[in-house]
Amino acid sequence: MYMRPQIVTIVTFVLFIANSTLMLGQSSGKESGPPPPAQRTPGELPIDSGLYILLLAGIIYGAYVLLQRRKAKNILD
Repeated sequence: MYMRPQIVTIVTFVLFIANSTLMLGQSSGKESGPPPPAQRTPGELPIDSGLYILLLAGIIYGAYVLLQRRKAKNILD
């Protein structure tokens, strides 16, 4: 029975702290106007030519790995 009043006190204290921190996040009223317009960022760089280079590099690497496996298999046989 002694634990229940202690839990109620702890929960009340935690709620009080949470409520006070939420209230500190409210606007002070000095900036009561609408929010500023969104800043337009420049577009992302295209990867059109780089995509072909990546694809070619992947094919070359895949062929290299297949050749290495084939060589390793011939050595074991």
